[in-house]
Amino acid sequence: MALFVSLCVSPALAQEQQNGASANSLPPEQLFGMQLEDLLNVKVYTPTKKSEKRHLAPATVVVITRQQIRERGYETLEDALRDLPGFDLVHVQGTWPTIWAQRGLYGDENKRTLVLIDGIVENNLLEGSVLGGPQYSLNGVERIEVTYGPGSALFGANAFSGVINIVTMRGRQLQGLEYQKGAGSFRTRFDKLAVGGEAHGVDVFMSGSLYDSNGPVFPDRHPSYSNSYVDNAYSLVTRLRYHGLTLGFSRFDRPMGEGEFSNRPGYYGLPGYGFQDAEGNAGGMLQADYQGNRPSLWHSYTQTLFLSSDLDLADNVQLYAVAFHRNSGIAPDSYEYDYRGPGVAISRDPYTHDSGTMGAELRLTLGIDSHQDIVAGSQYEWSDIERGYRGTRTVVDATGASRKILLSEDQRVGDAYANAGAYAQYQLRTSLLRLTNLTLGARVDRSNRYGGTFNPRAGLVVSPIERLTLKLLAATAYRAPNSFEMFTETNVRMANPNLVPERETSLEASASLALGPRVLVEASAFDNHFTDIIVSNNDTDLIIPGTNGERYKQNQNVGSAHVTGLELRASAFLTDELDMFANFTLQDGWQRDSSRSYEMPNVAHVKGNLGATLRIPDLFSVYLVNNWVGERNTAPTNPDGEVPGYLVTNLALFADHFPVEAVGLLLRVDNLFDLRYVDPGIRSADASYYSTTLEQPGRTAYVKMILTL
Repeated sequence: MALFVSLCVSPALAQEQQNGASANSLPPEQLFGMQLEDLLNVKVYTPTKKSEKRHLAPATVVVITRQQIRERGYETLEDALRDLPGFDLVHVQGTWPTIWAQRGLYGDENKRTLVLIDGIVENNLLEGSVLGGPQYSLNGVERIEVTYGPGSALFGANAFSGVINIVTMRGRQLQGLEYQKGAGSFRTRFDKLAVGGEAHGVDVFMSGSLYDSNGPVFPDRHPSYSNSYVDNAYSLVTRLRYHGLTLGFSRFDRPMGEGEFSNRPGYYGLPGYGFQDAEGNAGGMLQADYQGNRPSLWHSYTQTLFLSSDLDLADNVQLYAVAFHRNSGIAPDSYEYDYRGPGVAISRDPYTHDSGTMGAELRLTLGIDSHQDIVAGSQYEWSDIERGYRGTRTVVDATGASRKILLSEDQRVGDAYANAGAYAQYQLRTSLLRLTNLTLGARVDRSNRYGGTFNPRAGLVVSPIERLTLKLLAATAYRAPNSFEMFTETNVRMANPNLVPERETSLEASASLALGPRVLVEASAFDNHFTDIIVSNNDTDLIIPGTNGERYKQNQNVGSAHVTGLELRASAFLTDELDMFANFTLQDGWQRDSSRSYEMPNVAHVKGNLGATLRIPDLFSVYLVNNWVGERNTAPTNPDGEVPGYLVTNLALFADHFPVEAVGLLLRVDNLFDLRYVDPGIRSADASYYSTTLEQPGRTAYVKMILTL
């Protein structure tokens, strides 16, 4: 497989600790003008759970550096993913602000990519999904390693389509304070602070952010649309390190509207939700403020505490141990207003859930000799997962009005999940064909809920000449059924506690070639097969009482899919001040459930990105990128059938020392030419409740000041 690292700024990183933190990162100002062969020695951690030269790692990896984050104006993870090959993004502007498909397998709510922060899983516990959005500020991030393809042979459950490892800075890299103040479209306001330093072997780092926005307005949904707001979302990340010992804590908290999940009334030629005279309206979530309240509030949070130790037992033996505790959920102040149709009162439905997990991992890295090494580890995790959203009860006040309230904490229904895993990886480095490396590995997991899984991997890397690298990788992966899928019950849906994991088998081949000292071109081809995909199926044996034969729906392992693709990438340092990148993705995917076969929804057959960074030394840099997305098919339940493609241009101007050395200034403009375009709807998108299309904002901009002391 090709290993692609965005080279618009040089990401030279030296020897890395187990969690991917750089031990000897060079200051960005020392990196410009480096030769391409030097950059090929940049090391990554995620593909093998040990430090490895990126061009020899058995994976396709994109590294997004701190300098790129600053110059390009990336504020969130989604900002960075937008410029990468192989990602299809659907922007909901709400609870899950952006939903992505990595390498062509679409699934709502980001359940098929595993996200790590310093090597610790961040996906939420109830649904296994990635929340994303503005609470995941990239303030204090040293780099992001985006690994493509199956990762279950090392990481276990949910390392399905890929693994994203967000690596935070060390205090010694900052050795001071950095404060950012920003403002932009939709009355957006944010503050970010990072503090760090090292003394007497103690390294301390802390970063935090506060983000508030009215969000974009979509008048087609309602003349006074207000459902994409963010209400003082915040993040807090702290790291205390002493030699090989690290104590870490993080919390990401985001009160936000639901965005565009439900269909716009204009689809039916009706006035906006909340107007009681909407004759014939099938109902949906309110889109505007109601009785002095926002139309919805989804208050998502995740919280992690961990203690890790990374010890050198001998010159060729390293021991890593970590213990962690995580929580995630929806805070009990969350709610939505729903309009059920003519003659039915608007209801206020409260929501909450809270889940926790604790676990530990022990890993040994053994260098047998200069040509061989072994990585072996074991992991145990115990979780208490709430069974879907907590129930409610109806109370009647003195006036006779009724309302729903959440059940108390002691009425919470949770299930215990226990998973034990063990993995091993062997690597052999030889001089065959000048350089040939072999990676073999496998992981065994045993869950009390869905039984055992076995996931092997094999990687072959050959470099017959100095500037050419060829890779071949075969691997499997699994996605665990989550509590929401197994136990959710409604008046039309049955629980299914017997779900089994989704399975993937992947083959990938690639080549990368350095054309002289300043240009790198790469190509990756992959073939992925998926079985036991969990889909909502209504071919059950039970009929809903009081209907004309309508059957219950139930999540079942009746889906399968096949996705093939080709990714072409190029990076060029034209001069020390000008670099460019381009990537192009071609994908073809089909999915089948119990009764039908159809093209993969919400995924473009063709898409690409073209970007350039121009630096005027000691003054400013200009980053210009074009994101092109081809036409996309929609889900079979979506009457629109397809949505047209689009080409959006984004611009960032960054002055590192403006007007003095301690002050920087950034201007970011998205959708520079104010293009009007839509993304396809998610979930059922059946024109009765969930959106068929998702309108996108026109031109938006923000400016921020960066103060460094």
